[in-house]
Amino acid sequence: MEDIFNNPWVQSPQIPSVQELIKTVTPVNYIRGSGQARQRLDLLEASYRNWVADIVDLVDFKHCYFVNGVTDALNQWIATETRPWQYLKGDYEYARLIGGKGESVEEIQSDKLLYISNPACATGNVISLDKIDNPVIMDCAYVGSIAKTQLSIPKNTEQIWFSFSKGWGLVGQRSGLVFSKKPHRSLKLMKKVEAWNYTSVEICLAIITNYDIDTVYNEYKHKQFNICTERDLEPSDCFFIANSTKEIYSKRRRTGNIARLDLSKLF
Repeated sequence: MEDIFNNPWVQSPQIPSVQELIKTVTPVNYIRGSGQARQRLDLLEASYRNWVADIVDLVDFKHCYFVNGVTDALNQWIATETRPWQYLKGDYEYARLIGGKGESVEEIQSDKLLYISNPACATGNVISLDKIDNPVIMDCAYVGSIAKTQLSIPKNTEQIWFSFSKGWGLVGQRSGLVFSKKPHRSLKLMKKVEAWNYTSVEICLAIITNYDIDTVYNEYKHKQFNICTERDLEPSDCFFIANSTKEIYSKRRRTGNIARLDLSKLF
């Protein structure tokens, strides 16, 4: 296996224009309780709802919270979740690492709470969830690295999570949003005391102001296609991920005989 595919974790490519944009954002330190931080977060929420509307309709998800990426969202959820839950084999590694009442399954069990990523962490591909009746926690971390295509949201979805890590190359920035139908048990308290990263909110607002949700996808999709053509790989819906059934990539297999390959180092 090539050295570039040795890392099991997805890094996402650094986007030069995004890195330059971040340098223009002035760090802020609002006085807690002044209302300034809340005003900026409310602006981010409203802006994000419009920004992502062609991919995810968030009209039923009335509550919004800022988190340190979807890993933090998963932590906050598990800390307050009492129900047994399931996740598909090959989904986000942290679901397995966090343990608790989570169970890895080959096929979705109809009687249990489901954590699932869409686009799928296992392949980077958009998946159909139209027939899912389970209560669902949906991880949409890869939105921002795919084309504008409407994702199916199961009717019993309780929370939807988003990240600025994948599509924008901000893995170390730790910025994400949780949208939920009901108030979140722990995040509602953190929101009340204005406990989130104020400067990260400004960075997210700068990205939304300067880019469309599919800007980076449109800019880099052709490069993904060329890389996959040269190496005989299957491009995924996510612009920096490819898939392969070749034995040489067997260590990167996440579901069946499909290996997920991060192309970030080739960008």
